Parts: sequence; C-alpha cells; structure tokens
Amino acid sequence: MNVIIFEDAAVRSLGLLVSMRPTCDLLIGSCSLTEALQLFGDVHRIARPRLSRYLSSLAGQRMPLWGLPGPSHALAVPASRHPETVLVVNARLVPTREAISGLRGLVEEGHRGVVFRAGALVAAVLHRSASGSETADDRAIAALLEDPGMTEAARESPAERVIAELGARQPLDDLAADEAAFRLVEQSHEVVTAHEHALAGSLAMRIDSGHFREAQPGLFLAASARITSPVVVRGGPVVVGDDAEIGPFVCLDGPAWIGERARISPHAWIREGTAIGHDSRVGGEVQASVIEPLTNKPHDGYLGHSHIGSWVNIAAGTNTGNLKASYGPVRQHTLLADGSRTTVHTHRQFLGAVVGELAKTSVTTSLACGARIGVAATVGGEAPEQVSAFSNLLTGGRTTPEQAATMLERMMVRRGMAILPADRELLAAVHAATATP
Repeated sequence: MNVIIFEDAAVRSLGLLVSMRPTCDLLIGSCSLTEALQLFGDVHRIARPRLSRYLSSLAGQRMPLWGLPGPSHALAVPASRHPETVLVVNARLVPTREAISGLRGLVEEGHRGVVFRAGALVAAVLHRSASGSETADDRAIAALLEDPGMTEAARESPAERVIAELGARQPLDDLAADEAAFRLVEQSHEVVTAHEHALAGSLAMRIDSGHFREAQPGLFLAASARITSPVVVRGGPVVVGDDAEIGPFVCLDGPAWIGERARISPHAWIREGTAIGHDSRVGGEVQASVIEPLTNKPHDGYLGHSHIGSWVNIAAGTNTGNLKASYGPVRQHTLLADGSRTTVHTHRQFLGAVVGELAKTSVTTSLACGARIGVAATVGGEAPEQVSAFSNLLTGGRTTPEQAATMLERMMVRRGMAILPADRELLAAVHAATATP
C-alpha cells in the first residue's frame, strides 16, 4: 500500500524546528513519523516548495541535511499490505506505538474514513478503484500525489482542501477510532512532551523487531554496535543502533535510544528519556532530550529537556537551564516587530532549549529555560531567550547564507561528506524566508 504524509497550515507554529526539514522527519521517541510509516509501505512526503526543490536537486546524490529515517526493519513487523488502500497522514502526528497501532487498525478494517482531532485531519483511508473506473478517491489520490506543497502564506494546505472537497462531495465514514491514541504537535515546545509520550513505546517496537540482542539487563544492542567496558546501565531499556560506539565509564539510564553510528564519549551520562540521532557525537550529561542526526555535543555540559536540530555544534561547557528557580511552569516570551510581547504558557515545569539546524554555541554558553535558538544562529555567554535565525551574537551581525554554507562545508569535510549546490540553495531560501521585515 501507499502512504501520503501532508503538512497542514498549523506547521507554521512549529517555527524553527521545521524551517529546514519536513515536519514528518522530526525525531520524536526513537524515530520520525516517516520511519514509523515505512512499516505500511511506500511513503510519499508532501513537502513545502523549498524543501521539495531541495530534495529534487539532491536527486539521491546524498542524504538530506536533516539525515535519513532509519531502516524500517528495526521497528516491528509491517502491517498487512493492501495495494488498493492509500493511507493519508498529517505530518504533525506523534509517532507513538498507540498511533501506529491505531493506523494499522484502520487499514486492517478495510473501511474508507477519516479521523479528526480538535477539528484537524489526523488521517484518512482512501481506496483505489479495482474496477478501472475512476472514483472520487482516485481523483483525490492523484491530486495529493501532484500536491506542490504548502506555501508560506497559505491558510490551508492543498492536501487539506482535497480531503475537504472529497468529504463534501461524498461524505467519508467517521471511523470509530480511539482519538486518544492520536496526538498532534501544536507548538515547538510540545515536541519535548511528544517525545516523552512516544519514547517507551517506540523502543518496545524496536526490541520486538528482533533486530537487537540483550547484552546485559536493560541494554539492547544491534549486532554491529560497539561498547567499551565498563558501562553502567540503570533502568531500561537502552537500545543502541548499528555501528554505534559507546566509550568506557559511560552511565546509561533508560529509556534511551542511541542511533546508528552515534558516538558516546567516555564518562558521559546519558539519562532517562534521551534519543540521539544517527551519526551524532555526544558527551557530558544529557537528560530527556532529542539530539537530531549529525550533531556534535562531544564535551562536558548539561543538556536537559531540549530538542536539538541537525548539524548543530554544542561547545564545551554549554549548559541548558530546564527548571526555573521558582520551580514554576516555564513561559516563553516573544518580542514582536511592533515592540509588543506575547507569552506562551508551556505548562511544563521542566523545559530546556529548542535549537534549530546549523546553530552553534561558544564555550561555556548558558541557555535559559525555554530558549529558542534559530537556524544557523551563533550564541555565546548568557544567550537571550529567543535568537532569530542566522543571528551571530558574537559579532553582533547576521550570518549570510554563504558564510553558513562555508561553516557547513567545513563540518561536512570532517565527516567525509561534501556540500552540494542544493545545500547552498536551501540555505539561501531559508535565509530569505527568515529575514527580519
């Protein structure tokens, strides 16, 4: 069967997290939504125009900047394949074990239908015609596959409109699914909460796949993972992907995921609730955080209840605050262009930083509770609560796309990779889109 993942207009509220990647490629739990949905069959992502152009320009020469979904065999037994069925899924869906099971149930029941949550389309099950005569579902599927993606100014995505028009012409069955299983991320800080909900079930799916052996109580290793003893494992599970390396004197508290080819520095403390993406290098103390693929945090410093993008460099001694001195809930403040200020109540007592792709910190940087550091921003010292994309607080200026590309190229060389024209074009497009009016 085929799966189509679409973005609705609400992805704009996720801000810096999705400036340089499709929403469905965020690491939540131990996998992205794209990876989780590979269990059902071929996945087609409807990306925003600049991301679609980027993927088209890459033409398979290399993985995209945000990394790749992991191998689907490392999750669980695939759902039944139904060639005539097309599953349409909102890119903001949190890939919990319950959500994947719920989607599997919809497919196995064989009914056409839609699932809504708080007025937003979560998923739809459409059927291709087996008789050769074109149906409303066939036309909707064709339109979805030709969807150019949502523009920055659009009030709704073309995919939303297609499904709404289909429902108006021929109402879909309102499937009796357990909507509690389907969570949609609404704002950037909610990815931390979503990750907390998804991690344990996601790890269970990986263990159930049979791809990992239990090397010691609570520690599950892929065949090619390498560990230098002594390593202490407390709680569990801790699941370690192919070709990952864990140095000596590391303390691992589960639940935790360490992705393919990741490196954990000696004496690190990887605490409960952590997920580390493929090819990342991590040291120091990390708790209840997501580190996306290809990011460096190899030195001492505390990272807690945070979400860190790809190709980020966290310098030695960088620390995040994740608990206010008052022990109260964290609020995020945003200064608007007209000088006014908005406040978001996160309702979280523990909340660290959300950091965009290619951002960098200098040595001994401090990030406040709820900090948001934009794409390709450079910060040092006591960083402000909000730093816009491409800002350089060390020079007081703004990083150009060419400068960002030069820094990225230097990072890639260290990993045996080459920058491509498509990468430079994407950086220029994101720079233009995030420019201050």
